[in-house]
Amino acid sequence: MKSVVLFLIQSALFAIQFSTLSCVIYNCPADAPCGCSAKSAVVTKIINGEAAASLTWGWAASLSSISMNSHFCGGSIISKSHLLTAAHCTIKIRSPSQIQVSVGSIYSYAYAQRRTISKIYNHPSYSSATHENDIAILKLSSPLNLDEAGVDLICLPNVSSTILSTEEYPTVGTNLVAIGWGVLEENSPISSPTLQQVIIQSVASNSTYCQNSRLKDPKTQLCAGTMPEGGKDTCQGDSGGPLLMFTSNNVWEVIGITSTGYGCARANYPGIYTRVAAFQSWINETMNHANQIFTTTHVILILLTHLLIIMA
Repeated sequence: MKSVVLFLIQSALFAIQFSTLSCVIYNCPADAPCGCSAKSAVVTKIINGEAAASLTWGWAASLSSISMNSHFCGGSIISKSHLLTAAHCTIKIRSPSQIQVSVGSIYSYAYAQRRTISKIYNHPSYSSATHENDIAILKLSSPLNLDEAGVDLICLPNVSSTILSTEEYPTVGTNLVAIGWGVLEENSPISSPTLQQVIIQSVASNSTYCQNSRLKDPKTQLCAGTMPEGGKDTCQGDSGGPLLMFTSNNVWEVIGITSTGYGCARANYPGIYTRVAAFQSWINETMNHANQIFTTTHVILILLTHLLIIMA
């Protein structure tokens, strides 16, 4: 009898220990201006990927075509009027109004808020051949309501030029979280209806692994995965979505944009992501430019309105 009781106690302790070791809980300050959602993120480390819990990744955005009403890429909320995504997601879009954005839900078919796009800013040096400068900013047709639970801003990197010129950001081996509604296995035709999350690590840009994946520019691109065994990765449909780092300030920061790769979750082949820190100036300048255009247009409309009233 004692042996049975001892076995049960040991089993219970093992279960508690296993649960503790296999999960990471990320708590952030509720008053953080960015990088903190309504609920703490809990990410499992022992499986390939898992469904995200509601209200944990409030900056996640699903891009879909209005005509097909189907998810094709991801994005991140960086201001109430702007999203960050990959240029390869939007470079062939003829009209911004063809895209609708859904936010505030872990389901690609549902949303708390939905907007259309008024302007697409693809990086002018984007290369479809190498996926260098694979970054774009989308201007929303109207601002998001950031007071609603489940709709939050992600923090952008603020890294000195000295660090960017002398070392990799984030540092090699850093635990990162990738999220998206992409397919759950290579060559699958169906995207996941539920937002997925997975822990991967940043990989040295000069490693054989990154060379395998044909990383072109280590200054503007980074590799991430679980090398050498593989098994954890982003895939088709995750493009444009964020690669996230939990900072020393206990907030989430978007350090990468899902860009390209060789297959999905293959051994020795990490995924390639746009290194967001390399585009800090471009992001700020583009957002300011977009706001200036809106302000100027608004002023002109007001003046024209007053002129018509006077003439009448």
